[in-house]
Amino acid sequence: MRWRIRIQVRYRRRADLALAGLALAALSAGLLSVLMWKARPASASPTLAGSSLPLQYYLTTGSYSSTQALSACAPGYHMASLWEILDTSSLHYNTSLGRASADSGHGPPYSSGWIRTGYSGSSTGGPGEANCQAWTSSLSADIGTTVSLPSDWTAGEEDLLGWNAGSAICSLKRSVWCVGLYKVYLPLILRAYAG
Repeated sequence: MRWRIRIQVRYRRRADLALAGLALAALSAGLLSVLMWKARPASASPTLAGSSLPLQYYLTTGSYSSTQALSACAPGYHMASLWEILDTSSLHYNTSLGRASADSGHGPPYSSGWIRTGYSGSSTGGPGEANCQAWTSSLSADIGTTVSLPSDWTAGEEDLLGWNAGSAICSLKRSVWCVGLYKVYLPLILRAYAG
């Protein structure tokens, strides 16, 4: 559908021309706001604080020691806390950066990786507490938390909704769960409406 807007401005004095210019600028700003509002996705997705862009997540293809985990993610991404990626139904899995398997499609594979816990620095405790001393220790006596999506789908519906949490020795290398902004470039959105 093509839209054509025609605006005709008539004025008698220079002061009228200045007012017409201000009115035209306000009209243009309003029209651009409407176009941007219509271009946003219909479903609400989680966002990072201060942003309206949906989140992407992925599991690194490489393996990293616990002390490398905080810097393992690509630019624009950071090591994910489980709470950032807990509900994967409204996130986008980045297949170009993330690990995949033969039947992954556009989603994550069944594989575990280091995950942030939100707990104080700890090298003991169970999954959700252990975090290799806040990812600063790679000692074989210390442990950290790992998560994966469930692989056993016969156990019941409740098992399909949650993550499987485990722990691993901090000296082992693992993949890392990463999260970041999904990039949307404004010129591409506007080009769709102009064309």
